[in-house]
Amino acid sequence: MSRSGDPSDREFVRSLAKGLGVIEAFSASAPSMTLSEVARAARLSPGSAHRVLKTLERLGYVGASDGRYSLMPRTLQLGYAYLSSLPLASLVQPKLSELTQEFDESCSVAMLHARDIIIVARSTAKRLTQDYLAVGSRLPAHATSFGKVLLAALPDRELRHVLAQEPLQRMTPQTICRVPDLLRELARIRKAGWAINDQESIMGLRSIAVPIYLQDRVYAGLGISAEVVRIDRKRMMERFVPALKEASIFLSQVMSARVQG
Repeated sequence: MSRSGDPSDREFVRSLAKGLGVIEAFSASAPSMTLSEVARAARLSPGSAHRVLKTLERLGYVGASDGRYSLMPRTLQLGYAYLSSLPLASLVQPKLSELTQEFDESCSVAMLHARDIIIVARSTAKRLTQDYLAVGSRLPAHATSFGKVLLAALPDRELRHVLAQEPLQRMTPQTICRVPDLLRELARIRKAGWAINDQESIMGLRSIAVPIYLQDRVYAGLGISAEVVRIDRKRMMERFVPALKEASIFLSQVMSARVQG
């Protein structure tokens, strides 16, 4: 279904959907675009894209320079409003900091959005002078340990629908890009209860993740990342998986109690 939604639904606001679709069309690979590029990315006619862009510009969400459009800082308010409303955001940070201090590695929590994961909480290892991820960072789910944990929790019909939408993006030579191969990996993850990303999104970096549950359903992924020169795959599984599973049980219980209370 396109971003315009079902025109027969009287409660569906098409203009709002178009505006959000234009905002979502911008990305790290397309931080600024011409009118025609925006129209193509958002699947709108040039006329509709022009009206949406001018509205967003007047509201302060989009800026224009030399015929190119880009997002303005005000769009951050949309993400921060969402993150601050999550019970997860206020609960996980102490546990992430604890894991980072124990292992001297960066820890994150991510949630699934369509075919991507979005980092919603993060604790960065102090030894890093520059972090490669931040709260709000978005990555293809199939190329991350968080994403694979979350994809593995989807019902089979929903999972196949998500994977069938477009080809899987190759982030590195290690990325699993064939759907049958990914489905086999997800089946293994369901049995093991954890997933590993061995340089599938960034060369030189491994991560390992487990699910966080909220009332018996997988709600988010909790993971630790490390450079390959610091720890090998076997040692990573031996050291991190038990600690991550213990942290996941704690966070799952705290979150469920928060929701029920």
